[in-house]
This record gives sequence, C-alpha cells and structure tokens, in this order.
Amino acid sequence: MIIGSCGYGATGSSVLTDLLREYDDIQVFDNFEFVLSYRVDGLEDLEYHVMKQYAKNLSGDYAIKRFLKMAQCYKTPFINKPCDGKLFYKLSKEFIDEILQLSYMGVDTADVLTGNVIRNFFAFASKKILMPKIVEKITRKTSYIWPCRKMYFSVEPDNFYDAAKKYTNKILAAMGADLSRPVCLDQPFEGNCPENSFPFFEDPYAIVIDRDPRDLFLAGKYTRDPNFKFSPKTNADDFIIYYKNMRKHRTDNERVLRLCFEDFIYKYDDTVKIVEKFIGLGTHIRKKEFFDPSNSINNTQLIRLHPNDEEDICKIEKELEEYLYPFEDFGNVKFEGKPFDGASRKAFSQ
Repeated sequence: MIIGSCGYGATGSSVLTDLLREYDDIQVFDNFEFVLSYRVDGLEDLEYHVMKQYAKNLSGDYAIKRFLKMAQCYKTPFINKPCDGKLFYKLSKEFIDEILQLSYMGVDTADVLTGNVIRNFFAFASKKILMPKIVEKITRKTSYIWPCRKMYFSVEPDNFYDAAKKYTNKILAAMGADLSRPVCLDQPFEGNCPENSFPFFEDPYAIVIDRDPRDLFLAGKYTRDPNFKFSPKTNADDFIIYYKNMRKHRTDNERVLRLCFEDFIYKYDDTVKIVEKFIGLGTHIRKKEFFDPSNSINNTQLIRLHPNDEEDICKIEKELEEYLYPFEDFGNVKFEGKPFDGASRKAFSQ
C-alpha cells in the first residue's frame, strides 16, 4: 500500500506524516516530495503523449526526451532527491528502455525550432543544405550529422503501466522502503485529482489536506521560508484567483480522503479515527509524540496576530466563503505558543 500525504502547497499535509510516525505499522518518507508522477515532464506527461494523445512521432519522442532530461536533474548536488542521482537516472533509463518500441537516428522539425535563434539557424542549415547538398552528395550515403540524434518511438506500449509501477517500486526500494509494508510518501499525487497518478503505483491511497484560505494567505505573506514563493503572497485579489482555481476540479474517489488541516487540531480524536479506518492503522502507541494539536493550533486564526490585514481577510471571506473553516463553532480557544514558519515547522521568533 502506498499512502500519499497530499496538499496544495503549505496547506498542512505534514500533520499527516507527523501523525503516522506515531504508528509502527507504516513507514513514512517525507524528506523528499515524491512529485515524479505529476511534475512537468513526469509520468503523467509521458502517459499523455505516449498512451493518449500521440501526434505522428514528434509528441512521444519529445516526451521521452524530456522525461530523461527531467531524470538527469536529480544528479544535481545539494538538492532533495529520492535516492542517489546516478541511480535515479539509471532506473529512469531502464524504464524508458522497457516501454520503448524502437529507436533510430533522425531529426524532427522541433530540433530546428528551439528557443535559441542561433542554434536554429545552424541546425536548419545543416538539415537543409549541409547534409543533403554537400555531405550526402560526396559520400552518396544518408548523413546523420548534427542536429540528427537518437529518436524514440513508443505508441501505446502494452506494458506501460506495469513498467511504470515497477519503476516507482525500484525507486522506493532505493530509498530504503520495505515494499511488503505500507509506505507513506510526501506529495506523490496532486491535490485536486490524485487518481490521475494512481496507475503508476501499487495499491495507492491519497489523503488530501487543505487549509483555510485566510490562514494560508497570512502564512504566505509573513513567512521567512524561502520556499514559499510558489503562490501570490501579498495581493489578496491574486491570491483569491489562485486559491479558487487550484481547487476547480476536485474529484471524489473511494481511495481519496479529503480533510482539513484544522480538523486534526479542533477535532483531533474524531479525525485520527477517520484516518485509522481509512488506511487500516493499528495501535496508536506514541500519541502526540510527533503531532501535538496544542502546538499546531497556533497556526490557525492568524488574523489575531495581524489585525492590519482585516480588509484583505474580509475580501477573502466574501470570495472564498465555501472554503472557510468554521472556527466560530469551537468557542474560546487558547493560543499558548507561536505559529510555525514554513515547511521547517520552526516557530517564529519575535
């Protein structure tokens, strides 16, 4: 079983990974966001161009080329990665080799229509003039000099999904996961439609955590976390557009559980029982050792710390009413600590 702890970016999915660390019957890996399926040029993009909407050969060829280039990026030192970068690329190359139907030397229109004007000029000259009018006339053979390259061909390979599952399993094993036991990963599925990535994993389940937009806006505006630059941070109108459209096509599925970050705090006991039932957890033997709602409550109702933002918060309350958490239902709440600053979960210093 693969359990995905998922969200929309800073929406609090770490409450789930922290909670699951308190059980012995599940392995938690959250030092790397396992975004391999839905990241740009990842498995979903590859699936689209190879299995669903291939166009001549160009679509699948370039999708495979970009997938391998994506895999190479994990060779970069000092970045978070699922396993050793060279091993990751090797496993990715093995996966492509397994689904590849054939490869050959050639050149396509896209090879002479890159974003580099100078490169385009010389590539076009080689393709249209140098190869056919000079080299091939002299050698009397078909020429495959630059910009020719190895081209990839794969159209609806029968083994695509089996090979993809084998590929993700090999990466998990390289991370140190015991695949005979449940594994929890950080962000392996997208928040709005997790099941898009399910075909690439063995026995997948997703728990999607969302967060009150008022707190998410203020958390982003006042954070010192350098990673919190993926969404509009200071303009409430832009934030409203971003928040609403990110949740436009949320899907329901029996393998997907949707919970609020605040549920883990304000309805702790009930929410823990829901999670336990959903993924079949055993005894909660280290209760509140890693996730303590009395600490996380300080990350809620942040307007109390930023009264000067009341105008923006009123605007968010009006435009995003359906996403607001009913804090008013919980009476007097004690805040005895400081909010956490970003993914590091370190308290703000005053």
